[in-house]
Amino acid sequence: MEERLMSRPLVEVEIEGSKLNAILDTGAWRSYIRSELAERLPAVPVEPFEVKLGGKTFSVREGKLVSGIVKDTEGRAYRFGHVLYPISDLGQEDGKKIDLLFGAVILEDWGTIINEGTLPAQVDYSRLRKGELTEL
Repeated sequence: MEERLMSRPLVEVEIEGSKLNAILDTGAWRSYIRSELAERLPAVPVEPFEVKLGGKTFSVREGKLVSGIVKDTEGRAYRFGHVLYPISDLGQEDGKKIDLLFGAVILEDWGTIINEGTLPAQVDYSRLRKGELTEL
């Protein structure tokens, strides 16, 4: 039997003209952006909280309003805008520095479908593609 390691899909995101690496992490509830990338973005007040990512504990005191373009694995681009939480270090995935981590709430909003039966995993944002975002 062949053993296969599952990794989180890595997708391309563009924010203010910069191409960045984002992972899709269905095990995370919230979404994050590296602090150094978020410095100039508008701040959003949030209730402070602590979160453990990659074995480290981070204190979060504000959100950042992030708008940009996310691409699926077919190269189709979609505009998005969400509050993400700045974190100093999101680690690496497949040898690439992680700039953003999209968690379950955003992925659900986008209608994200991840096909892990392919290598690399194929990603489709069905609601973004159809323009059918749902307010809950």
